[in-house]
Amino acid sequence: MEARRPRYRQDGAAPPKHGHPLANLTELMSLTATDPAPGATPRQIPRRYLALGLIVVAIILLGALVIVRDNSSPSSTSTVETFNPASSSLVSSMASVPTSAFDTVGVDSPANPVTAPQPTGGATAPLWEASDDGAPKPVVFFYGAEFAPYAAVERWPLIVALSRFGSFSKLGLMQSSATTAFADLSTFTFWQQAYQSKYLVFESVERYSSLNPTGARYLTLETPSGRQAAAVAGAGTGATTFAFVDVANRWALSGASFSPTVLAGLTQDQIAGNLTTPAAPLTQAVLASANEITATICAVDGDHPDSVCESKGVLAADALLHIAAPA
Repeated sequence: MEARRPRYRQDGAAPPKHGHPLANLTELMSLTATDPAPGATPRQIPRRYLALGLIVVAIILLGALVIVRDNSSPSSTSTVETFNPASSSLVSSMASVPTSAFDTVGVDSPANPVTAPQPTGGATAPLWEASDDGAPKPVVFFYGAEFAPYAAVERWPLIVALSRFGSFSKLGLMQSSATTAFADLSTFTFWQQAYQSKYLVFESVERYSSLNPTGARYLTLETPSGRQAAAVAGAGTGATTFAFVDVANRWALSGASFSPTVLAGLTQDQIAGNLTTPAAPLTQAVLASANEITATICAVDGDHPDSVCESKGVLAADALLHIAAPA
């Protein structure tokens, strides 16, 4: 029996709320009038006017501090999500990984151990299906958050696997949060994604944005439907565990397939460019995970297409996951 592989996951949707950076103003001390000098007595300013003037000065200084702080704040203070589309060449490169690379890697990733999807209910579990063109098809569901580094990791093998069954016509570029562990990982967002396949339906929820304008909480981006929320709850991982992948209510993966350190310091183009080199540790992690996800999809869609489901790399994943090979 194969040793249990480590699971990488991240709990928590957002950092704790910080207090306001400006301290309370202290009360003004009353001023003591001095004795009048010999000669003409100068006209004294009433204390109430002096106190009022000091209050006005304090308000002006406070306003200046706020302006300076606002002008020096990072761009993440924006409250409007902006879609940054991935180039067609980048999307195409992930859909064009040669079969030979998948087959060479199989499920082997010695430098970066990979966590495989786990069965959620066996063959008797009700199949999660949906329709986007009239015919019911198995659903592959992704639940993530743009700021989360573990979700950033899991999108890579998932996109590569899904591209073997259909195509993305719209996919957004994204970086994980700069203020969490494994900061600034290059990834994608499924917010506003468009995917088409004759074999499956892809559903996604990016629960939180990458934007954290107040430093208190990442902005809510998308809300799961009742069926999607039930899938998340059924996994027992909590609604703030990212990422979560459900393959038709038969297979599931919570967290990331491999450690986020694999992606550190690389751009999307650099990561995608590695995927044709089977000897590269990054490629082995992404393609081994993609083969395992592919095997679970083949197990619920009738082993279609044959060229994918009967490939050497997917058959290796079938053996690992104890999935019956296509007849």
